[in-house]
Formats: sequence, C-alpha cells, structure tokens
Amino acid sequence: MNILQDTTRLALMMCEKYIDEESDAVDCTCGRGNDTLFLARKCRRVYSFDIQEEALVSAQQLMSANGISWRVWNHKQQSAQSGSEEKVIFIKDNHAYLERYINVQPALVIFNLGYLPGGDKRITTVAENTVKAVKAAVDVIKVGGLVCVTIYPGHEEGRKEFEAIKTFAQNLEKNKFHCVMTDMLNQSSAAPQILWITKNKNNNRRLPGIVFL
Repeated sequence: MNILQDTTRLALMMCEKYIDEESDAVDCTCGRGNDTLFLARKCRRVYSFDIQEEALVSAQQLMSANGISWRVWNHKQQSAQSGSEEKVIFIKDNHAYLERYINVQPALVIFNLGYLPGGDKRITTVAENTVKAVKAAVDVIKVGGLVCVTIYPGHEEGRKEFEAIKTFAQNLEKNKFHCVMTDMLNQSSAAPQILWITKNKNNNRRLPGIVFL
C-alpha cells in the first residue's frame, strides 16, 4: 500500500512517535473507534470524545471485541481519570469542551474530522467547535507533545474547517509551537489534509521524521 494514499495511516505513523505505554492520549473524534483502539494498544490511557450515541456504542463494542477495558465518563466524578484503571474512557460531549474533562497533560491529541463513517452525513464536525477544541488541545498537551488534525475539505463544512484551522495554526507563536501541514500537490483540492502541531521543548524543536530545509 502506498502510505501517501492512506491519510489516516500516515497521520497515525507520525503520532506513534510521540506516545508510549506511559502516555495519555485524547481522541477528539471517536467515530467507530478505530483510532481509539490504535491508541489504547500503545498508551496508558485514552480519553475518547463523540457526541453521537451510535458512534460510542460502536466504539465500545470494538474495544470489548479486542479485550480493551473501557468505561463511560461519570459526571459525578470531578475528572475523567478519577478512580479508574480502564484503558479507555468514553466521553459523550462536544470536543470543544475538552478542558472540562482532561486533568492530565496528554502526549497526543488527535482529530479525524468530518462525519461518522456509515452514519448520517448531515451530522459533521463544524469549524467553530473544531477551532475551540484544537486551541484547547494545544493548551493541554505536555511540552514535547503533538496535536494531529486530519481535515476533509471535500465537503462544505470541511472546507470551512480547513480554512479556520489553517488560520489558527498560522497564528500560533513560532517560538512555542511548530506546525506542519500536508499539501497534495498533484491531487484535487478536496484531498484530505493533515496538520501536526508540536509544543516545543525549546526553540529548536522539530517534528521527528521530517527534514526541514
């Protein structure tokens, strides 16, 4: 398989460089749970957000089928990590409210935007909430951590998200963050795009695996 043709796989290959068995991670767009499962196999704990019950049930079934322990966020607790050893904590809420739930400094926060595969395409992530969530993500990640956003500009709301997120990233302080975005030069402008944002350990921090000229 040509890795450049598989946007999700390409995004996760980079993400894998930032996590280990001691890491916490956040999946801001749980969907059917595939990315959450990938992270659960490699991290200490994953916090997984979605607003759709259909998505969460599907993801929970996937975790159970693969022997991954999980629970649903309990609003009576003060934080998502309180009193539990489960690998995955599912949170039914908008990812724009990420900071209400996450009291750890994750090594990685990922977004795979758009609509639920096989679901109602009228229900999609929207630019305003996505930018809020990405801003929260760059605030909560640990120093040296990564935010990864996969964007699909091939539909109307996806185009809005692409422009809004790109503008947000361009205005991040360059001495605190490094931002890299893919550009499919000989493909349609509707091709998926990936944005990676690192929180610098120092002013010379670079994304591993990428050569800067």
